[in-house]
Amino acid sequence: MSRQSILQPVDVNIGRSPSRKRARYDEEAFGGNSWSLNKSDVILHEIFDHGVGRLDCDTEEVLSDDDTIFNKEEPRAIDVSCVSMSPSSKVKQLAILESTLTKEALDKLTLGEWDNLLVNKPMMRPTDKTNYFNSLSDEVVLHILRWLPRAHLREISLVSRRFYRLTHDDSLWTRMDMSNKTLAPGVFGTILAKQVVVLRLAKTKICDPPINPTCTLSSNDFQCRMVYLDLSMAYISTETLAVLFGKCRRLKKLSLENVPVDDDVLRALSGNKDIEVINFAMSTGIQEEGLKYLVNNCRRVRELNVAWTYLNSKSIQYLCENLPSSMDRLNFSGCRKLLNDKNVSDLVSSCPRLRELDLSDCTIITGESVRKIAILEDLHFLALSRCYSIPYKSLLHLKKSSNLSYLDVHGYMDRAELRQIGDGLGPQVQLNKFVFSSVARPTVGLRRTSIWNMRVRD
Repeated sequence: MSRQSILQPVDVNIGRSPSRKRARYDEEAFGGNSWSLNKSDVILHEIFDHGVGRLDCDTEEVLSDDDTIFNKEEPRAIDVSCVSMSPSSKVKQLAILESTLTKEALDKLTLGEWDNLLVNKPMMRPTDKTNYFNSLSDEVVLHILRWLPRAHLREISLVSRRFYRLTHDDSLWTRMDMSNKTLAPGVFGTILAKQVVVLRLAKTKICDPPINPTCTLSSNDFQCRMVYLDLSMAYISTETLAVLFGKCRRLKKLSLENVPVDDDVLRALSGNKDIEVINFAMSTGIQEEGLKYLVNNCRRVRELNVAWTYLNSKSIQYLCENLPSSMDRLNFSGCRKLLNDKNVSDLVSSCPRLRELDLSDCTIITGESVRKIAILEDLHFLALSRCYSIPYKSLLHLKKSSNLSYLDVHGYMDRAELRQIGDGLGPQVQLNKFVFSSVARPTVGLRRTSIWNMRVRD
């Protein structure tokens, strides 16, 4: 049986007993005469006849603060060693202690057990209060914090000033996934102020104002370190986009799929002269003036997706004539009746190094365009789905493209015609292998933890 279940503390400090245990006589109740049993100068008059007298304490019996079996620092603990007591007090204290135990408890304790209980003072091991994190360098602590979810860093920052400084280190915020969320006003600026490098905001709603006036991002000298940004299907205003791109000068890959833009946005985006991948699929508001800023300043673009952007004929003509020669993958699908054979000829002349080209749903291009496309020596993938004005036999001109491996012609050929085209092009060309284009898109298939093969989640 444990010591706590047998030895119960008792109130042996009578002089310090609570007031409810002391008898008092006040003036209001007894006509001005007052007395107290804990005072030695009390004058007892009429109440002496009622059998009330003063309890005089023997000075030898008064207990000192150290003359007790109770631990003052831990009121519930009992010091059973009695080392600090005088011999007479020790006998009295032990008698009191023994009186608190039941007869059953006393019978269970043998004489040897009782002696050990009185002689051996229990050892109290001090609690180890060593802060082991203080012995670790900042680099080691940062490596530990990188394994924690970003949502927990805010609580950790409240531990100490050092943890606050470390949780705001830029190395912890290089990659973030804030997709499918609603960012309250000012939160977008706070995220950008952390100097994020890889950021996914797909299907995210960004509330205005996106940047608070007190945020460091509002400074004119602030420049973001953003390199990879996915804003596919995000709810963001054109004003916010213009401010964002005005702060970014290092963008390499950008997705604005199904996001409205205007000339101011394209003008601000043109400041990123090293940008290589742009996804404008299903975006609206693209005009010729904004395209001129973008094409003239961003000459290193190698992947461009302008599918179903409903460009006018002047914008299409300008793009086909002025796209950079570094273009490697291009999606021009969805132009319907606006992209013609002349535009395709200009496109082939401007981008002779094309490896992937998607002209699906360009319904007025003919077999003449196929003959022009066959000139591309590096062409690896070609999509001409639902190009109803192209005779299927014209596709046999593509046999000149020695590197062609995939040809998608969904929607306007029967099986016999497909078999004839397959036999004519040879077994090295696979027909209708892909349904959707992956040009410039940040995510393909079910992968949602990375954009352009860059992880956004730990």
